[in-house]
Amino acid sequence: MTLVERIAREVSALPAPAQQQVLDFAQLLRQQEQQRLEEDMEAIIMENLPAWKELAK
Repeated sequence: MTLVERIAREVSALPAPAQQQVLDFAQLLRQQEQQRLEEDMEAIIMENLPAWKELAK
């Protein structure tokens, strides 16, 4: 059984309000991961800004 299948089985056994809480939490985790990725990308860009400007010439 895959992890997704295990999660689906566990969540489907919960009452609807708890299922909504699980969904909300999963969305929060996804948003946090996206934010971290964007912050990492921004840091890489800023660290290499002089090189980017030189390449743009």
